[in-house]
Amino acid sequence: MSFGQTIRMLKSRARPVDPEEWLRKDARAAWTKKTVAALREARERCDAAWDRLMKALPEDASDDEVDAVKPPPEQAEVDTLHALIDEVVQHDRWPRELYWGGI
Repeated sequence: MSFGQTIRMLKSRARPVDPEEWLRKDARAAWTKKTVAALREARERCDAAWDRLMKALPEDASDDEVDAVKPPPEQAEVDTLHALIDEVVQHDRWPRELYWGGI
């Protein structure tokens, strides 16, 4: 357990925990930050792609023509990242490497 972790634990008046638990929690926090940042970047690229697709349509495009526009490839990346985050938020299912022993 690092000095900072020890201080945080003492300040919170928490009982001592297994150092591996701290490592796992830190790894999950790092994964979350990295994944949310990737989602934010992918969302920006996806929004730009959707803007290009919608601007390519004629101004008088019907609802059917708008509905027929296929999602840009960037949408798949956003959907994948969102599904990963949703598994954590809704079901507490983390990527395999973030469990004890990678189970």
